[in-house]
Formats: sequence, structure tokens, C-alpha cells
Amino acid sequence: MRKAYAKIEEMSTADLGFSLDDVRGRSLDEVARMGAKLVLEVAMGEEVAEFLGRNRYDRTDADRPGYRNGKRTRHVQVGSGLVEVDAPKVTGALLPFGSEVLPAWKRRGEELEETIVQLYAEGLSTRDFRRALGKLWGETGLSKSSVSRANKTLHAAFSAWRKRDLSSEDVLYLFLDGVYLKMRAGKSPAEAVLVAHGITTEGKRTLLGVMLGGRESTESWKGLLEHLEARGLRPPALVIHDGNKGMAAALKSVWKEVPRQRCIAHKIRNVLARVPRAHQAEVKRALRNIFYAPCLAEAMAAVNAFAAKYGKRFPTACGILAKDLEDCLTFYRFPEMHWKRLRTSNVIERAFREVRRRTNVVGRFPGEMAALTLIWATLEEDRLKWRGVQMDDDILQAVAKLREEAPLEEIDLSVLDKYRDAA
Repeated sequence: MRKAYAKIEEMSTADLGFSLDDVRGRSLDEVARMGAKLVLEVAMGEEVAEFLGRNRYDRTDADRPGYRNGKRTRHVQVGSGLVEVDAPKVTGALLPFGSEVLPAWKRRGEELEETIVQLYAEGLSTRDFRRALGKLWGETGLSKSSVSRANKTLHAAFSAWRKRDLSSEDVLYLFLDGVYLKMRAGKSPAEAVLVAHGITTEGKRTLLGVMLGGRESTESWKGLLEHLEARGLRPPALVIHDGNKGMAAALKSVWKEVPRQRCIAHKIRNVLARVPRAHQAEVKRALRNIFYAPCLAEAMAAVNAFAAKYGKRFPTACGILAKDLEDCLTFYRFPEMHWKRLRTSNVIERAFREVRRRTNVVGRFPGEMAALTLIWATLEEDRLKWRGVQMDDDILQAVAKLREEAPLEEIDLSVLDKYRDAA
């Protein structure tokens, strides 16, 4: 699109890359998709020029290496249908190129996302909207009658997902967490939805279970773990959880020998809640010395320093720290490259924020199926954006050795013993 033109009225279809005949006879939706394709491609082209510091065909600047390297086709779903966009690729630059106009993870327009939420509220469920409804959305959009016809098929797909065989899933790290939602009409209280997802030996994230639990009781979590086992899931090398009592008890009952990692973010919050506000920043730094130490030995030294410094001043906080601290330090036994992922349950917590954002639009659900399918599809969409973690033979061998040595050698936390009764 040439910038010499000051007004749209002075432009021709030729300036836009097509003829008047290309527009005649087309539906307004088709024309809208043509316009969306044009604007997106031109804008991304200008983003590349700005990123490289030069226009197409200009000579490469040695201080700013990198060059255009063809295009790849992107599909974006907007209100008028599916738009096929040629997104530019950049090679050889010091930093990776990422478009802000059309981010790498973007697949649908915002208005369409909110429409999907409303469809869930009416009972629509899906694992992959683009696959299930691609033909319906590709040309004519999504009508009420289309939704009605699709419901039975989509509910069947969700039911099949819940029953699928898990024996082929080689899960290394299993994450467990729950989210509370008001999913029934009237004044019924919020209910817990229990979620299990894992990281496989290939470094990929997989969603394993979404189940209504009522409350996060031992029996509820035990039911989820036994359900996963019945479908063929083998015990993982490590379970990461938020410290819920019912969950911890269920893990000890079902997978007694599997090491557990308690989320350090929850632990830090619990300790700081017992410290006067004026001292919380100082205590938080001391806690980070424990959980972000370069090795387990230095973490233990930081535990001793914490007890010596704060034992008399904040005995209750020290008692809270002592409780299940062993489980908070388990990640140190695993490959350092994975510590960032294993310290906390943040991976699933971030996904829950998106779940809450979407369910807030709905309010209360008309039934369990509508709620569970919305959570399922939201978590699946979040999983597809996830880049994964690095795995290689050395890492897998190290974790395999840990599995053979389970249960892990106990960590000496006797320095905190006298504070345990203060919690």
C-alpha cells in the first residue's frame, strides 16, 4: 500500500493488489476477509522493516544482521470467517522476530472468543473449535442452528477425551491443582474442579484429567488419582502441588513412594502472613535465599540462617516454614534446568486465571457438562501455547536414577524442630 496517497478516496483496487472484478459478486464477508488479509500482511511487512531497520531490497547493515526469508501461512478466525494470512519470516537476526499485530499464539479475534464463552454457557463443548467447526466457520459463520447440530458431537468428543487411554503418556512431572467455580443455578456454593496435567519425557505438556470434586477433600483427590491410574497412567517421577491437605493425604495413599514438590509460592505467602507487614520484605528476601539457592547445601545453610535470625522474633512464621519444608525442597534433587518449572504450580495457576476470566462472563453454568467443557477447552488452548521444557538423554537418565532411588534420602531439618509446635 503506497504511502503517497493521502486519502482512501484517491486509491484504486490496483493499489491494493487486486482488480474490481475480484470484488464484484463476492459476499460482504468475503470482501471483509480480503480486507483483513491485506491490512494484516501490510502491517506485518512494516513490522519486519522496522525490526530489521531497512526496507525490502535495501542492503544489509552489518550492525543489524538478519534478512527476510519467505513467508508462512497463518490462519486467523475472525467474525467474518477464516482468514489466510502470509506471515513474513526473518532469519539471521540477533533476536527472534515476533509480530505484535498478529502474535504467534493468536488464532481468533477477541469478540469471537467471548462468543465462544457464551456458546459454552449454552452447553457447547469442544477440544478444538478450529477442527470441529472449521467447515461451518470457514464461509458462512456460526449460526444458532449450527451450534444446536454440533452439540451432540462435541459432547461425545469431550466424553471420549475423559475416557481415553493414558498408558502411552510417559509423564515425568505431574501437576495437580483445583479451581473453585459457581456452576449451578441459585445460591449453591462454589465447587472445586480438580485438574491434572503433566510434562512428558519429550518435554511436552499434556492435559490428563478434569473432574468435579465438590471440595478438595482427600477422597476427591484420591478419586482423581485412581481414575488416572485406571486409565493407564503410570506413577510420575515427581508430583507438584499447592500443599492442599486433602491432596497431600491422597498422594500418600495412592503413590506413597512418589516424591512430592510443594509449591514454594504458596509456602512463602503462608510464612509472610505470620510476619508484621513492616518486616515482610526483609523476611521474603531471606526465604528467597532458601528457595532460589544454587544448590541444596546452600539452601540448607539459608534455612539455618533463617532460624537463627527469626526464631525468637517470629517463631510462628518459623513453625509455618518448618511444616512440610522437605516437600518444598524436593526440586533440588532434579535437573537444574527444570527447577524454574518445578518450584511452583504457576504453570496451571496462570491457566486458571484465564479460566476465571472466561467463566466470569458466564456467571453460573446451566450444568456440570457446560462448566467442565469450558475449563477443559480453556486449559487445552493454554497448553497449545506452551513451549515445553528441554529434555535430553542426560536429563532423562538423571531422573531415571532418582526414580530407582525413591524414596529420596530425607533432608535434615532438625534446626526447625523446636518451632514446629508454634505453627
